[in-house]
Amino acid sequence: MTVELRIYVQDHVFLITDHDVSTSFETMDHSTGLAGVMESAALVSAGVDRGHVTVTAEPAADRPALDTAEQWSYLAAWDDVAEFSLFVPHGALTVAQLEYPPTETPELPALSPYGPGHYRVRIHASGRDRHFDQVVAESGERFHIIAWPAPPAAALVIKATSRCGYGLRLATLESPPDKGLIRPTTEEQTEAEHEAALRRNLLGM
Repeated sequence: MTVELRIYVQDHVFLITDHDVSTSFETMDHSTGLAGVMESAALVSAGVDRGHVTVTAEPAADRPALDTAEQWSYLAAWDDVAEFSLFVPHGALTVAQLEYPPTETPELPALSPYGPGHYRVRIHASGRDRHFDQVVAESGERFHIIAWPAPPAAALVIKATSRCGYGLRLATLESPPDKGLIRPTTEEQTEAEHEAALRRNLLGM
């Protein structure tokens, strides 16, 4: 099920995070131009400094295919599309704001219905250049987030057309993150593949 939310952005970001995790900001990787990716959380990068953005979130069983012209045509509505891996130790991957005003507590979608393990996250974004670095009530920015169980892998940029995303990728070239972020051990890779196979067998996929 896809859930739509109004999320308040603070300091250009909102969160995708597992419940109660501690991650090192030193490992944050902005190479996708869409998010600062850490081990179990990501700071999604909006163009607006402060204001509301529209976020839709959708859990999936497998990687959404991009094999046909029709599937690729869906990407025409988005400026930037990228995906990356997260480790979700508590099985509670959700979209979150940095803080919640007393009058505003959005219901957060669960992006990890298959429980703890490794997940792949794909983010679609549009409108990030419209009010870049401004404070506006309604930014008009849109984000669509899909997550599915998958072994960890390097980040992948699928589409990159915004100036906002370009600036983040350029900053990464000038100050690269710790390359240990997504470099699983052989044991972790085997365990993640075993988890994915078990889920498919249990769910008949």
